[in-house]
Order: sequence, then C-alpha cells, then structure tokens
Amino acid sequence: MTGFAVTGAYGGTGTGNAGRPGPLTAVRVLDGTGKECEIGEAGEICVRGDLVHLGYWNRPGINEERFRFGWWHTTDLGRRESDGTISFLGTTTRMLKSAAENIFPAEVENCIESHPAVKEAAVIGVPNERWAQDVKAVVVLHPDADPVTAADVIEHCRARIASYKKPKTVEFAEALPRTKDFAKDYEALDERFGGGGYPGGDTLGAGR
Repeated sequence: MTGFAVTGAYGGTGTGNAGRPGPLTAVRVLDGTGKECEIGEAGEICVRGDLVHLGYWNRPGINEERFRFGWWHTTDLGRRESDGTISFLGTTTRMLKSAAENIFPAEVENCIESHPAVKEAAVIGVPNERWAQDVKAVVVLHPDADPVTAADVIEHCRARIASYKKPKTVEFAEALPRTKDFAKDYEALDERFGGGGYPGGDTLGAGR
C-alpha cells in the first residue's frame, strides 16, 4: 500500500527513500496509541484518502484492526524525515518484546546497516525469563572493513535509536541464511542463534 501512497516523483527528491505523500492521500507515521510520531521516530505508516480501499470483503475483524484511529494501517514501518519525505524501514509484522516495550527488528537492522563497516544485519529475540526477550543482532561485515567489535555495533545503535532497542548481544557471521525468495531466513537464524519467545508464539509467522 505504501508504494501507492507515497512517490519519489512527487514534490521533488529528499532524504526519505519512499518519497513524499501523493496529492490524493494523507500519510501519517503513528505509534501504537494512534499518536503521530516525532520527526525521525519510527512507527507504522498509515494512510487515508481517495486511494485507500474500503476494506477486505467479509473480513470485519481485520478491517477493524487495520482501520484503527481513522487511518488505514499498512503494516509498513517507517519514519518521517525533517524534509517531509518518508523512509520505509521494513515491516511491522515481526516484533520483539522486551519488558513492556515493543521492538521492531527492521528499525534496529536499518540502524546497524547504516554503519559503514556493515554489509547486512538481522535481529532476533532471545528468550529472557525476566524481560521476555533480549535483542540479538547477527552481523555480516564488508570483506574489506576495518575491525568492528560487538561493542562498536551496540554503541552505534545507542547513539541513534532508543537505548532499549539496541542489541544486548552481537554475533558476526560470514553470511545470513536466506529463504527460497532470498529474504533473510529468521527461522534459521532463531534455530542457529537461540531465538524464540516471540509475542503471540511461533514468531507470528515471521520471516516465512
């Protein structure tokens, strides 16, 4: 849905990778309570306007969930940049839970992958008896990168996102496992690196 609500061809280029809202849609980035996120803060991309459909046929429960607060919730994670453009960060369908806080792996992965030495990263949740889950990052470095430690990755995140979202542990790998469609294989990552304990059980079908 986000691809129809925003476009890079409307209103000139900018910082955000998804572009600007088009003339027929209103776009907001909302938190879980329906409040608009601050500039640079990650949340769910929500839209309303003439391009938004009226809902799924005979699926009132899903429609009620997706039309919360008067906006269609796209399940896309994003943020509004200071120039008004929107950055697409990933999907909200994968979620971790640490104490009372919800953490979207896509936001943390984007932060880690902004490190110049990092080629790609995947974030999983590791069960924690007290806090539900700890954030764990699996990181692949560029072959010619300067040496980077787990502490370097954690500090990189600490300076850019809320502290509770930063990885508690970091492991380095030569490559990330992939599914048949070349997406990051989170099921394989969980099995290899001890992931589990996701909200709703069975990772909500995450990464499949």
